[in-house]
Amino acid sequence: MHPALMTTIRRLCLTAALAFAATGCSDVLNVSNPGALQEEQLTNPALEQFLVNGAVGEFQYAQGYYALWSAMLSDEAYTDHTEVGIRELSLHNFNDLNGTNESVFGNLSRARASADDAVTRLKVILGTGAGASLSVARALTYGGYSYVLLGEGFCEAPVNLGPGLASNELLKRAVAHFDSAITVAQAYAAVPGTSTANVAAATDLVNLSRVGAARASLKSGDLAKARTYAALVSDTYEKLAYYSANSVRENNIMNSGIRTVGAWQSMAVPFLGLNDPRVPQTATSRGGLQQGALWVPLRPSQYSGWVATGTPQTIDITSNVRFAGGLEARYIGIEADGPTAAMLTFVNARRAIGGKAAVNLTGAELLAEFRMQRGIDFYLTGQRLGDLRRYKVAGTDLFPKGKYPVNAEIYGTATCFIVPLSEKTGNPNYN
Repeated sequence: MHPALMTTIRRLCLTAALAFAATGCSDVLNVSNPGALQEEQLTNPALEQFLVNGAVGEFQYAQGYYALWSAMLSDEAYTDHTEVGIRELSLHNFNDLNGTNESVFGNLSRARASADDAVTRLKVILGTGAGASLSVARALTYGGYSYVLLGEGFCEAPVNLGPGLASNELLKRAVAHFDSAITVAQAYAAVPGTSTANVAAATDLVNLSRVGAARASLKSGDLAKARTYAALVSDTYEKLAYYSANSVRENNIMNSGIRTVGAWQSMAVPFLGLNDPRVPQTATSRGGLQQGALWVPLRPSQYSGWVATGTPQTIDITSNVRFAGGLEARYIGIEADGPTAAMLTFVNARRAIGGKAAVNLTGAELLAEFRMQRGIDFYLTGQRLGDLRRYKVAGTDLFPKGKYPVNAEIYGTATCFIVPLSEKTGNPNYN
């Protein structure tokens, strides 16, 4: 969705959210609002685009929020924020009362519910035409990505006030969404008389769904499916999450922690001092909110406005983020085949972009370098937490340990977000 549409959509989305059926986030309040859309209005054919735009807009906000806080829960970043809950999450030592954790769950659940609800209502609006509808395909695709982030980031998560679903089950649901989106988008593109522009839009959704399905398959351990989906994506494909200055909710929230005044986010050790243009940092440290030394990240390579040479730019509130693309598909396909000669060639190509000399590695050492290059290429995009979780399952634990960078505390053992207490107490099927 283009940023120019987002202000109007945001004004409508919150009113529509109250009319949605079970969102999977039990603490949404039922408030009387005479300006809100009523339940029966949400199947009005005139609202088709509104439903789709709402689903996309909710995902883009949730994606940015997840990218920020999953960076703190992985090894990408840390904070010296004065707010206790934020510090506890960054310390990997928090419980189900943590407000930041609750907001991550609420935002992703709302994005997931908005997309799933849109699909249901669009099927009523469109009838038999829903099987070849660009709107349905788009809602399915963005819903799939919401399931991906829930599966990658949470130990488990309930859906529609249901029981907790394990990560792999959430990722399996993501793949099902993507498969349906591909089928619907291809059927739409094949309808006689479909304009060239609309065929291109359908093809874009097919590619976006293939990247998402490859990602979900890789992170659930299905390498054969991951390889198959990834092979069908063009190297030049890319998809952005759009942000703007229209309202605070439409800002790229990553900017909130790295501002000139009041910075509280720092690059963590694995990405610090690499002298790699893909993960630029400030030349000197800054004093944080507790006067800790912070090395503020500048605009990484997956952000709009990134420069390979020259002066790195700050992450702005309008910086768009590439959340899917051909580069990711190539990483997935290469990883699925293991530490082969092709992986070494790929690793050296990525190192060259970072200004580094070629290496000659095999086996575990090659895999380690491949993982590092992946971490650099997708820095601050919401990929890293899911990667660290699956690396740990495979026997390589890269989560930070020992002393926290800005005080005397020690890192805890949390490796995923958890279901918040508000959901547990309001969901009769979760225990």
